Amino acid sequence: MPQTPTSLVTLRLEPPHNTLAYVQQLSGFQGVAIDADYGLVLISPQRSLYVVRVVGTLDAERLMAQHPEVQGVHGDVNIQAIDPS
Repeated sequence: MPQTPTSLVTLRLEPPHNTLAYVQQLSGFQGVAIDADYGLVLISPQRSLYVVRVVGTLDAERLMAQHPEVQGVHGDVNIQAIDPS
């Protein structure tokens, strides 16, 4: 059964824009769901870099062109053990 694609989006966010609500209102995220349970994760305090998980198909090039705060879009693969039986 095919799964809905997920991506991790890296953003450079300075206060007061370093909130999940700010990211959710960016126009490039229309038509996809931001995983609120995953949240807005700070990955580099020195560089003000955050990550969100997005469920759905994103146009990465368009998103990065529209929003300079988007630093990258990366696949979020599902890693799990394989049952050998």
